[in-house]
Amino acid sequence: MECKKFAVAADREIGHCRRFWTVANWNRPFRLLDAETMADLPRRAPFITELNCVYLLGGRTREHNCWYQGLEPDGRVRADFSGMIAQLRGAVDRGYTPWIVLDNVPYGMSDPPTEHFYGNTSPPADERVWHEYVRLGIEAMVEAFGRQTVGRWWFRVGTEPDLLPGHWCGTKEQYFAHYDVTVDAVLGVLPEAMIGPGNILNPVEGEYGIIVKDQWGLEIIDHAATGRNACTGGIGTPLRWFSCSWYGRVGVPLSMFDKAMGMMRDRLRRYPQLADVPIVVGEFAVLHDEQGRRLYDGDCTEWGASFYAGIADRVYTYDVRRVYEWAETTDGVYHPRAQVIEMLSRMADGRRLAVDPPQRADTDCGLIACRKMGDLFLLAYNHAAEREPKVPRCMRIALGGTGLAPGTALRRTEWSIDEHRGVWARAFEADCHAAGIEPLPEAGRYEGSPRHLYGEAGERVFPAHRERYAALATLPVTREDTQVAGPDGGVSLDLDMPGHSVRLIRLTPAP
Repeated sequence: MECKKFAVAADREIGHCRRFWTVANWNRPFRLLDAETMADLPRRAPFITELNCVYLLGGRTREHNCWYQGLEPDGRVRADFSGMIAQLRGAVDRGYTPWIVLDNVPYGMSDPPTEHFYGNTSPPADERVWHEYVRLGIEAMVEAFGRQTVGRWWFRVGTEPDLLPGHWCGTKEQYFAHYDVTVDAVLGVLPEAMIGPGNILNPVEGEYGIIVKDQWGLEIIDHAATGRNACTGGIGTPLRWFSCSWYGRVGVPLSMFDKAMGMMRDRLRRYPQLADVPIVVGEFAVLHDEQGRRLYDGDCTEWGASFYAGIADRVYTYDVRRVYEWAETTDGVYHPRAQVIEMLSRMADGRRLAVDPPQRADTDCGLIACRKMGDLFLLAYNHAAEREPKVPRCMRIALGGTGLAPGTALRRTEWSIDEHRGVWARAFEADCHAAGIEPLPEAGRYEGSPRHLYGEAGERVFPAHRERYAALATLPVTREDTQVAGPDGGVSLDLDMPGHSVRLIRLTPAP
């Protein structure tokens, strides 16, 4: 069995274990007013504390978020944002922090509007009207929630503006001008606002792994740094954070994430004023299986767990502030990937420790280490891009610089996810097969949505066996014993890691 060696320096802190998984995409803001939906949200999305409110300004459908009411005789914008404030209050009153997405352009503001899959994608006929509309919307937020509160929110100008025509059917230059105008409107009310452009398509692979012709998202950075501002006439536009979409696929190596984050960071570093701008992944999921079939609610096997652990290692390496969430559970039953979030949550707010060798783009087997409140945590993962064959690995970990006296006893507790622990997908598959129900022809393998995987029949099977699936999904303790520090205070651990597995180890000095 291949053995990988790692050395952890417990006396060398390299960063913070940030809770990067706390934002959920919320693309139907009107559902913030649905009491049943909001009451059930903690069960369905247990790690979420922030909601990314997409299409907040209207233009997604003609039935919802219709705040824009045209122009007064003197040319002033007529708008009623009381419904928007009610939606945001639906989030705030339940303890969620909104992330404000300033899209779409309302239908009545474009001439003509252009209907695509995500609603109106045309620019406004007059950007001055849009400027006033945005300003009024921000003023309404400040009046309702207070300057101090709204000043801490993050703002984004649109969604995937380089997805033509799905989100934006204007030109690149029109989006640059639209960004300039929107930023000016927001900063005119909130000069301190954290504002950035819409999440661009994955700079490596475009839309869901398909290269998009004339993919220009990174050029927004160039415009913000050196371009002529369409609103002020000066050079440059404030850009305080930058984001992209990044969707994984079974069979695609983790190195593609490294490449995308590196491309964004390298482009920002071309300009000293933007070098340290925070980066965010504004859409994320395992979106396709190994055959390229869509996974609407992600992969629900141990593959998804080890994949996410590898992503987490890279998130910390590239200092990615947030990776937005879609599905974490099925009817409240944790996906294996969500159990990795549970592991990371136990490390959250600790101090990350140096690991040698550090994470590299070509590495699928890795380690995240941290110190938290006197405990030492190690999160080990063994991943591979392909689902099969599963390749077991040995991990030999030397933990030094602990400050422990020789012979100190440590309580060692381990939790594990692998093919036989923390996974319910195969039990669900077996139950459906026993009931004579086979996957739909177009369904992605081990899809997290019973309806997309098996249709209405699958939706009936899942609740019938839900409690058993919930028991299978539990994160099990797989080891509890004592570890003794060596003559130099160091600790040595040998781990046998099955293919596609994740293990969390906590070392606590015995009382």
